[in-house]
Amino acid sequence: MLFLRRIENRHILWTALSLVAIGLIVPGGFGIKPPQWLDDRQPQDVASVPASDLDADDLSTSAVISRETLDVEDGLRPKQQALAPARSKPDQAKPNQTSVVIVPSKFARHIPAKHFEMTGDTQKQSFINLLLPLILAANDELLQRREAVRAAVQAHDRDKLDQWAVLYRIDEEKLDDTELAERLLRRVDTIPVALALAQAAVESGWGTSRFARQGNALFGQWAWTESAGMRPLAASNDRAVVRSFGSLLESVRAYMHNLNTHQNYKRFRDARYRLKPQTEAVKARRLAAYLDSYAEIGQAYVEKLLVIISSNNFDHYAEAKLG
Repeated sequence: MLFLRRIENRHILWTALSLVAIGLIVPGGFGIKPPQWLDDRQPQDVASVPASDLDADDLSTSAVISRETLDVEDGLRPKQQALAPARSKPDQAKPNQTSVVIVPSKFARHIPAKHFEMTGDTQKQSFINLLLPLILAANDELLQRREAVRAAVQAHDRDKLDQWAVLYRIDEEKLDDTELAERLLRRVDTIPVALALAQAAVESGWGTSRFARQGNALFGQWAWTESAGMRPLAASNDRAVVRSFGSLLESVRAYMHNLNTHQNYKRFRDARYRLKPQTEAVKARRLAAYLDSYAEIGQAYVEKLLVIISSNNFDHYAEAKLG
């Protein structure tokens, strides 16, 4: 009996791990239609950094690709009229006054070499142009997942709810369908665009860091297996590496999943739930206060994010949509 029980437990463990892999790596793996910006074609890596600058492990590809391949030149200048932020002083920013910005559906797989030749505001705008479509695409996927959770509740599909619970690290055993759905909807939710832009700018040095260039790492996420990433020059833990990704979009999706699941960000998720009626610009600034545990500098990190949002008028992109 003990032997059989061990086999059963192992089967449960592998089932859970498989669900996590399917949910994160294969969009649509939970039976929902993939977002419009996904397809099954082999990606054309036209925006990668020179191969000589990358290790072999960094050249892996993802199954995620846009409807249009990104031309390096056009990708750095997509519809400037639509994307260029209004010029204003930081103290003139008004979080509750935003307009819809239409962002071209073009996605860079890697940061193009030309980005590193730029400086100042030109490089910042290049980074924004690269990141905006990726953030919006990842948020669109989260919105579809929310609808899938609601559909599972309406269909009384407990098996599907349990699958989502595994992916979003919720112990569903003592929860009924309604309670589980409420817990899920606190986690399966979008990240304000201005906040994601600010964190990416801070964590990757506007896309110029070694981790961003060689490992598509935009948000400084840690891993504890050396093969999972790149070792920083100085780290408090000998096993710590900055996690690498096959594409920029993978990095954005992993960042959002981290905020939506890790125990350190429970206050963030609870605050986001309370702030649902607020505008996206207001939510970005208020939710920044709950990211003090994201970096070792704590409250100083929060203040840095708020300065980045204000000084670069990221509120302009709060209601941005893929076009």
